[in-house]
Amino acid sequence: MNMEKNLKGNWWWGYLHSNGTIQVKKWWGDHDDYTRDCKDNPFVQAVVKPFQADTYEAAGKIIAMQLKEKREEK
Repeated sequence: MNMEKNLKGNWWWGYLHSNGTIQVKKWWGDHDDYTRDCKDNPFVQAVVKPFQADTYEAAGKIIAMQLKEKREEK
C-alpha cells in the first residue's frame, strides 16, 4: 500500500548489507520495502524502519546509530 500522499517531509529507511555497508533508502510509504522485500534476503542483515530526516547524510547517521544500538542489545 503506497501512502506517499500522506507523507510529509523526507522519510528514509535503511539496512546493513551483508558486505558491511549501510544502505540508505528513500521511503515513499510502501511498507513492503522494509518488511516483505527484506525477509529472507541474504544481503539484508538488519533493517531500520522508516523515520524522518532532512537529508541523505543525516539519514545515514541515524541508520548507523540505530544499527549500532541493535548490535549492542545482542
